Amino acid sequence: MGANKEMFLRMRENDFDNLNSETRALFTYVEVREANEYEERRNDEMYLKLYKEQKKAKDNIQKYLYEKRHK
Repeated sequence: MGANKEMFLRMRENDFDNLNSETRALFTYVEVREANEYEERRNDEMYLKLYKEQKKAKDNIQKYLYEKRHK
């Protein structure tokens, strides 16, 4: 039995707006982000601190899951 996988897609807002309702109903999760969020906030010390913590946590989760799969 194969593992369930999710696909994460990135698209521009106008392309998403052009999708019909049946296609939109297939998405189980939608998140809207500013396209240049990092660039706009790269001088904000608190943002950078939290961004780095988030990136490190994501890396640690991926390493943990990889090691767990390959025991």
